[in-house]
Amino acid sequence: MNLGTFSVSLTVKDIKASREFYEKLGFKKIHGDESQHWLILESGEAKIGLFQGMFEQNIMTFNPRDARAIQKNLKAQGIVPTLEADETGTGQTHFMLADPDGNTLLFDQHDPELMPKPNGKISWVDLTIPGAEAVRDFYQAVVGWQPEGLSMGDYEDYVMKRDNGDAVAGICWKRDANANVPSGWMVYITVSDMDAALEQVKAKGGKVREIRKDDKDKAYMVYIEDPAGAVCALFRG
Repeated sequence: MNLGTFSVSLTVKDIKASREFYEKLGFKKIHGDESQHWLILESGEAKIGLFQGMFEQNIMTFNPRDARAIQKNLKAQGIVPTLEADETGTGQTHFMLADPDGNTLLFDQHDPELMPKPNGKISWVDLTIPGAEAVRDFYQAVVGWQPEGLSMGDYEDYVMKRDNGDAVAGICWKRDANANVPSGWMVYITVSDMDAALEQVKAKGGKVREIRKDDKDKAYMVYIEDPAGAVCALFRG
């Protein structure tokens, strides 16, 4: 029975403080959204999840390719899930168990062949300008967005939220890594295959403006220009 990769999901009081702590230990963000109070960090083969306000205790997490098969196997041995996956369904799923000491185990299926692809989704929008504070205040007054500071080290960008707490946009300073980002609303479109997408950008008359790479030298975000001159960003799903 292959349980897949293992990680620990930690319930934290302050996700910013927790992220800074684990980054000092060598962990780096690979998934998640701090504004939505969850992050996945990685250091070598070790992974941890940071979750603020989502559950009451720490959780041991396994990422099998077929959670339904594992659940069936465990139920046959008399182990009853505390949260059961629908065994008649397909695609991504999860189930939970409690061990004899009450520790929680999450089996969260991660199978690239079964999980839905995010290709083509507009996943984020933000505005990068020199005067981020003034524009932050403008949109807060005009449309009622509430700003939440997002630490960038020695300054803050802003996650803009609706009254219900949903993050809807970012307002960023045009400096440091964002110094060359065009001033204007930028849409981020998720692609499942970045290499293939960039080949088509060039083949169809577009331009690659800037490539950002992860620690493994793989492109994770690319600013492109379409044949009409409009700029957007591709984000690797």
